[in-house]
Amino acid sequence: MQCALSDADRQTVKTSPTTTRSTSSLVRISVDPVSPVGPLDPFWAGQIIHPTERLLTEEGQSFLRLLAEKGACRAGVRIYNQPEEAIRPGADGQFSYDWSRFDGMADQIAALGCPLKVVFFAMPYELALDPTSEKTRPNGAKVCISPPKDYELWRAMCADFMRHIMERFGEEAIRRWSFRCWNEPDLTHFWHEGNVTEYLKLYDYFADGVKSVCPEARIGGPALSANKIYLDPAPFIQFLDHITSGTNHATGTPGSPIDYLGIHTYGGKSGGPGHGRDYPDSDYMLEKQFRLRDIRNRYPTLRSVPIHVEEWGESSEGTTGIDRQPMSDIRNSEHGAAFLVNWVGRHLRLRQEGVADFTSFTFCASGYEIDRTRDFHGYRTLHTLNGFHKPALNGYALLAKCADTQVRCQADPDTLQYQVVAAADMNRITVVVGDYQPSRIQNDGPASSVTIVVNNPWSEVVNLTLRHWRIDANHSNAYSVFKTLGSPETPSPEHVHAITDRMSLELLEPERRLPEAAEWTLDFDLPCNGVSLIEIDRTSKESP
Repeated sequence: MQCALSDADRQTVKTSPTTTRSTSSLVRISVDPVSPVGPLDPFWAGQIIHPTERLLTEEGQSFLRLLAEKGACRAGVRIYNQPEEAIRPGADGQFSYDWSRFDGMADQIAALGCPLKVVFFAMPYELALDPTSEKTRPNGAKVCISPPKDYELWRAMCADFMRHIMERFGEEAIRRWSFRCWNEPDLTHFWHEGNVTEYLKLYDYFADGVKSVCPEARIGGPALSANKIYLDPAPFIQFLDHITSGTNHATGTPGSPIDYLGIHTYGGKSGGPGHGRDYPDSDYMLEKQFRLRDIRNRYPTLRSVPIHVEEWGESSEGTTGIDRQPMSDIRNSEHGAAFLVNWVGRHLRLRQEGVADFTSFTFCASGYEIDRTRDFHGYRTLHTLNGFHKPALNGYALLAKCADTQVRCQADPDTLQYQVVAAADMNRITVVVGDYQPSRIQNDGPASSVTIVVNNPWSEVVNLTLRHWRIDANHSNAYSVFKTLGSPETPSPEHVHAITDRMSLELLEPERRLPEAAEWTLDFDLPCNGVSLIEIDRTSKESP
């Protein structure tokens, strides 16, 4: 029998004394820290280093360290293995490979404790059937995107790479990595004529080469383009037909091995809204994911194959800025952090319901591959030309502060607008709540009045500290400061100091002691597209 709480057992805490309760939407969130759901796996914290060769520069190496510092790459980092740089033709007409360039980049990622997501891309000219089938890389260099003239040479190259990394990094590490054949082979600027039928052959020989060296290696495909496949999923279906019942080009047997399905999904296209939409939206991105999952589920043997979302973002075309699509400005503001927290919360809810189809997500930071001339141009980057952190990067930092175990919570009203990530461990309770209003691309919608009710899980007498972290127009937001300063094209040293001073994750108010109680009620207002993290930290009364 549960006893009713007296008023003395309850404590109502206003987290910002200067805030007046608004008359806008009301949301009440109940959190039970002693009802675990499961480990809070940071599945959202995967990143793409684009272009891969950025890791050969000090700028790229600094960016990787920044991602690690913010907790944004704990789930993995994607790079190309770049065989075109490794091939060494011999006088006898045979080929060998020097993978030291890849090693130098992979070492940096592995040193951070992050698994690698390796994409086999592109085709060495020496192996190409059509050396004139090319793609221009962001650094101006050309790479070949032709099929091989002899698929046995492609298979041998894949096997050589695997033998090398097995020896260099060890089998235990390799089992944590994932390996994918090519990128967006349905597009003519990534694969010869966008010929998916030819890609099936490339995949089979890739799979056979990789698995011949390490049968436990996790391999996947096809990672087709997001918007094209949304309109016509036939190439995705063609791939699934082939791996389930087609004749394997490399082995002659039915079907092809696969350990995960790679897909690309965005919340919009060309820096703006998606097909039939008025604005970029996490709902549009998840609709794409669910549509591809439902197609996968038509194949009984694939229903247990996990789906990796290997590119995602608020909108595709990361180098489309505000000069071409004004709506891409959402990639500068707090809108980006709210988008992140919203889809993470929705996928956590699915996991709580036992739906675990999607196991990995990799953000595609794009815009670094072109010459940037100004800050906050609306590219799909996490920081700007002068190193100013965007609110989306603080979204990762905020999620990285979550406790280790997801716990049960309930929002009323239970709508897509409000997503909650509640977690706890032995000494902390954390509650993330986002007020996502995607139609308000200027973040000018009404605020919400939030009440969070948290049960106290600790029976012993303790010291309790309350911290309230916030991302909104006035907190953790370099872009707001940048605009206040007149959006300078060439920021002065004074501008740089003012912007960098406000670009990291900030508290809404100074941390303070929380009174002991059986239950805490925390009241605060949350602006449109704002994100809050409530953190309750305990120490023993005997602790100094």
